[in-house]
Amino acid sequence: MMRPQDVFVPLQETEIRAGLTTRRIGAAIHLFQEVESTNDEAATLAGRGEADGAIVIAERQRRGRGRMGRQWESPMGLGLYLSVILRPPIPPQDAPMLTLMGAAAGAEAIERTTGLTAALKWPNDLILHGRKVGGILGEMAADGSRLLYVILGIGINVNQTETDFMEELRRIAISLRIEAGHPVDRTAMARSFCESLDGWYERFLSDGPQPILEQVRRRCLTVGRMVTVRLGDEEVSGFAVELDDLGRLVIRDAAGELHHLVAGDVALAG
Repeated sequence: MMRPQDVFVPLQETEIRAGLTTRRIGAAIHLFQEVESTNDEAATLAGRGEADGAIVIAERQRRGRGRMGRQWESPMGLGLYLSVILRPPIPPQDAPMLTLMGAAAGAEAIERTTGLTAALKWPNDLILHGRKVGGILGEMAADGSRLLYVILGIGINVNQTETDFMEELRRIAISLRIEAGHPVDRTAMARSFCESLDGWYERFLSDGPQPILEQVRRRCLTVGRMVTVRLGDEEVSGFAVELDDLGRLVIRDAAGELHHLVAGDVALAG
């Protein structure tokens, strides 16, 4: 367990790499004090040819973002802000599965590091007791039918206290420190995420998406609930029936029609 005075210990590449047992993820580590966004930094590196599995970590993001352009609060030295470059030999239409893979790896890493059990709210939120502790942002680059790379970003609230969150977020956001009752080692969290992601990525490359889907279904708190899903100006409400074999959320509306959604902003009823 960390002592309170250890909360703001800066991340160091040598410490993250020490004992890291991965095949691909973290083969190259790019550590920054401050960036606009780790996803943007990783995309720049990917465009220059950086290898599969390279990661970007920052102590702070000036303009961290989540899905649908939302801002992700990234205070200095309190969270884990990490992006990884992936170059899987898959068509672009299969890339959304990697966001689910990142969510599964994030939940597993939280559990391994803290003992806390994280649930998943489809498609990309990490949830502890109904409050958001982290999220995944997948962004891809393609050339026609050829996938060039995917940038998979994760943000986890690690050592924030209640007062570190803006007032409007305190009801819906939480940190590992708040939930665990003590500070959490961010280096251990970064290493654990890399190792979890590495394992899931290897399984994805060898066995396809089914193992990921099984894990996501086991942790998913969206299925079996009444939900409203917004995507742009469109909105679908109904009962979340299942995650299908493509990772889409299947919703049955009031008229009995089934909707298979690739993405969206989910609000849970009740």
